[in-house]
Amino acid sequence: MKKPFLVYFPILIIALSVLFVMVNLVFGFFGVMAQITRQENEQIEPGTQYVDFKKELQGVPMAGFLTDGNETIEGNDGQFMLAQYILAPTVLDLDNPNHRYSIIDCSTPEKALGILKVINAKPVHVNAFGKILAERAL
Repeated sequence: MKKPFLVYFPILIIALSVLFVMVNLVFGFFGVMAQITRQENEQIEPGTQYVDFKKELQGVPMAGFLTDGNETIEGNDGQFMLAQYILAPTVLDLDNPNHRYSIIDCSTPEKALGILKVINAKPVHVNAFGKILAERAL
């Protein structure tokens, strides 16, 4: 005696669902791997975050470099040295707000705004990396 179609129908639906899930897992895996590979290839060159300021600091002999980070010899992250290298011949003066122009490199926008308020400066240029070129009236 033949079994009716309705007996095999749930088995067919379960098999198709399992196949669908497996195909999605394979495509999802390859999609994630492609995204990880793309992110690894899109690394920025060191110092790129300061290149925007080179034009504005053209002809400026000295500027301040203010940060909330640890810029001691033992604990620095190298940002001051990178900025100095990229912005040469302008000499950067670490933690000295007494210059007309200062670069503000902070971990959060709130800290940067606090520094702007303390030194009584206005932002001239804010780049995509969150670095600020500030100017204060002398």
